Amino acid sequence: MSIKQVTVFGGSGFVGRAIVRALAHEGYQVRIACRRIELAERIKTAGDVGQITLVRTNLRNAASVKAAVAGSQAVVNASGIAFQRGRQSYQTVHVEGSRAIAEAAKAAGVQRLVHMSGIGADQRNSTNKYIRSKVDAEDAIVAGFPDATILRPSVVFGPEDAMFNRMGQIAKQAPFLPVVGDGSARVQPVFVGDLGAAVVAVLERPDTARTVFELGGPRVYTYREIAALVLRETDRHKRIVGIPASLMRIAGFFSEFLPVPPLTHDQVDLLVTDNVARPGAPGLAALGIEATAAEAILPMYLDRYRIGGRYNLHAPA
Repeated sequence: MSIKQVTVFGGSGFVGRAIVRALAHEGYQVRIACRRIELAERIKTAGDVGQITLVRTNLRNAASVKAAVAGSQAVVNASGIAFQRGRQSYQTVHVEGSRAIAEAAKAAGVQRLVHMSGIGADQRNSTNKYIRSKVDAEDAIVAGFPDATILRPSVVFGPEDAMFNRMGQIAKQAPFLPVVGDGSARVQPVFVGDLGAAVVAVLERPDTARTVFELGGPRVYTYREIAALVLRETDRHKRIVGIPASLMRIAGFFSEFLPVPPLTHDQVDLLVTDNVARPGAPGLAALGIEATAAEAILPMYLDRYRIGGRYNLHAPA
């Protein structure tokens, strides 16, 4: 198997950029396929001149998807949306977009297809629209490209993540740090750099075809423990207060009318549901990757939310 060029759909996003960096570091030619290529311009510096190229692609346009795939030996689908807006719905992006990518990859004779999904995408009876779209997206990928490899990460963390940065900002501004419900739901945060390494490992191992990997970090936390970790890293001494999920769902419903909602109804459901890898499921270790602990990375970016700012010499070690 000889893979020289990889097309990454969603390469302008938080996870997509990490995948592009990892691929470029290993010497692959990388083509980033995304709807707004201006958002991906900065990632071109992760490779040599001409190593990373950008192509404007709309997942709702089959011709543009085919053009993005043409000439590549491998494809990575890291496209996704956190909330629905207009024509950018879970159905069109997650499901129909995945179907278009899989069919284009198959028609172009692509050797490997890696699909970035999420833990919980095996919950076929879920009534959560976001999770349901992830389930249907996996089905579309496998139907169109049976040899695909599926990666299901838990909540992803890193310098530009959503969860820890949002909690850090709340810890900085609010009189208390809220958690949904009693905060007992469990989560297994995985470092975004480990996801990039996982994609590289999958492409280097043909035996990972037709396999689903569930990717989590080295430790399982409750969301209340996550909140305590954020307070410790930001040197904030505030109460952690549980907010009934019913009230948070109402808040999530109304926030969806904002241009960029801080929380959605579907996300509230996810915050009261365990998000951890299934026991026995192949994960990072099966790909030869040692999972990175959150405690090793969080100080590098949560320090901006400390009392006195990033350069406070009295902040905890």
